[in-house]
Amino acid sequence: MGLNIQWPSIGRARRMVQRNLIVYKHMWMIIFTGFFEPWFYLIGIGLGIGGMIGSVNGIRYSAFVAPGLLASSCINGAITDGFFNIFFKLQFQKTYDGILATPMRVPDIAFGEMLWAQIRGSIYAAMFIVVLLVMGIVTGSPMILSRWAVLALPAAMLCCAAFSAMAICMSSFVKKVQDFDAVMGLIVMPMFLFSGTFFPVTEFPTAFQWAVQIVPLYHAVSLLRQLTTGAVHASIFLHIAYLILLGTFAFIVAMRRLERALIK
Repeated sequence: MGLNIQWPSIGRARRMVQRNLIVYKHMWMIIFTGFFEPWFYLIGIGLGIGGMIGSVNGIRYSAFVAPGLLASSCINGAITDGFFNIFFKLQFQKTYDGILATPMRVPDIAFGEMLWAQIRGSIYAAMFIVVLLVMGIVTGSPMILSRWAVLALPAAMLCCAAFSAMAICMSSFVKKVQDFDAVMGLIVMPMFLFSGTFFPVTEFPTAFQWAVQIVPLYHAVSLLRQLTTGAVHASIFLHIAYLILLGTFAFIVAMRRLERALIK
């Protein structure tokens, strides 16, 4: 890939965020509806099935599942704007061809789109945290068990940034709409099911546990679960470092690939 990396300008990148705000100004319901999927899982699995399961690792099942679904809220926004929307802008709408006629550069576009996807994911995360607090009060079964949870939103924002960078990177490899099935079916859905969202990864065979621990969603779930349950220990720094490093690497790859696609 080479070492000559052209870094984005925050001042120019925020113009992409402003553009997306204008586009979604009259379509705010599209953003709002993306919040409901993890909420339905929380009600159906966390409260419904959780009422039959009882506790996992010494905590109520609803409180165990909640941070995993919070992590999935982060990835929902990242996938929608960092993957699907960017693909259509790049391959069909040719949005970026016109933007590059301005002082904007490819790194500015990539960083601006990453920021927007991160903002959308962070909105979902913040709304979900509020729901956890309210549902804990209403049901009498708190789903946030520790004062460490005050750091859950900043941690979720970090997860959103990492997932957004990875989503943009994936979008640069997708060439046709049919490839969405492979990405969602072979990457996103297995991550959602096997990253410790619904049950401890220690239930897997040892070899499979090692494989799961390579997956980015596992680190997001573990990070948020430590903060919301209070079971904080030194491994939290590993999860943070993993998300920062992988997100940075994915963003650098995304910049270079988008530059090759747009600068001809």
